[in-house]
Amino acid sequence: MSNGALPPIARRASWLGALLLLCAAVFSHGVHHADEHYQVLEFAGWKLGITPEADLPWEFAERMRPALQPALVVAAHRALAAFGEPDPFVVAMLLRMFTAALTFIAALLLLRGQLRDNHLLGESGWLRLYLFLAFFLWFGVYCGVRFSSEGFSAALFGMGYAGVAHRRDGAAPWALLVAGGLLGLSVVVRLQMVLMVAGLFAWCLFVARLRWPAMVAIMAGGFIAIGCGVLIDRWFYGEWILTAWNYIDLNVLQGRASTFGTHPWWHYFAALFERAVPPFSLLFLAPPLLLFALRRRDPLTWTVLPFLVGHMLIGHKEYRFMFPVLPLLPALVVGGLAAMGERGWLGWFGERARGISRKVFLIVHIPLLLVVLFKPAQDDIGFYRELYRIARPGDMLLH
Repeated sequence: MSNGALPPIARRASWLGALLLLCAAVFSHGVHHADEHYQVLEFAGWKLGITPEADLPWEFAERMRPALQPALVVAAHRALAAFGEPDPFVVAMLLRMFTAALTFIAALLLLRGQLRDNHLLGESGWLRLYLFLAFFLWFGVYCGVRFSSEGFSAALFGMGYAGVAHRRDGAAPWALLVAGGLLGLSVVVRLQMVLMVAGLFAWCLFVARLRWPAMVAIMAGGFIAIGCGVLIDRWFYGEWILTAWNYIDLNVLQGRASTFGTHPWWHYFAALFERAVPPFSLLFLAPPLLLFALRRRDPLTWTVLPFLVGHMLIGHKEYRFMFPVLPLLPALVVGGLAAMGERGWLGWFGERARGISRKVFLIVHIPLLLVVLFKPAQDDIGFYRELYRIARPGDMLLH
């Protein structure tokens, strides 16, 4: 690859991937989890004077949710208000499109970094697998359009990671400042991302041995982003607060999160195996774990392993908490498989078996991808859209 140009197959895959993300953003109405609505959209509704404070979840009174995402909702709503009364479903769609755009940029930056730094992607087989996982994986497309803390922070982190782990030699300080800012914003959106950011920073310090000017630029960007998050919280809540500390105090020190249920340490492995369509889900389990063991100096190991272990140690677990890893999943899988191939561990898996596996995987995967592209994320969202269309102020809803 010269002058940063993508190979033809990568260009075609990326443009098709962008189209798929756009399609999912338009048709994936509704939310994946209630938090995506009640702790983002409803918070914004309060700031806009739409939602009474009494109707907000308990997290609002505790001042434990960052206001960056609600602030973006408020901005989108007020921008559309210039053209008439905003339709909340249109606002939600625009926010999914915004998340999809960030997800695409992150995937593109990570692809460019991998092509530059990973010589294995010069082999068409590995490159095709990477492109498929980066742009066409059904649950990657689905999660990539979610304007949730998990989906939004994943896109921000992916862009920041590309700017740090795949930086060019002699990268300009402003580029590292921006990358650090994106990493900081991912932490602002979702506090748990601090585990990934800390791991990446440790890799920069102990493995890559970045010079101090570069480290200072990355840290400065992160602190500026966090400072902006504090200012946005001040504007939103009307008082000086530290939402991150309130979150830690309530969910970790006081154990409030555990009241919503706990799971054993191996829950995420079982959930991924079950939900990613076995036996193909083994592709997303075994290679990353082997990469952690075989490539201990890899930035992926330093970045993802602390995040995974930290979540394994926390009692309350939900598989959506792993969404932020998805931008790095293509590199985790390809890197793990490549490490296995270098040691001759894939010799038993001949070319004929690989061809059959690819065909069966596509047969299973394509229907799932079509469902993700055109089916609403929330089954009852059609009812709410029709209710919004016909309801008038003062109407009483009986159920």
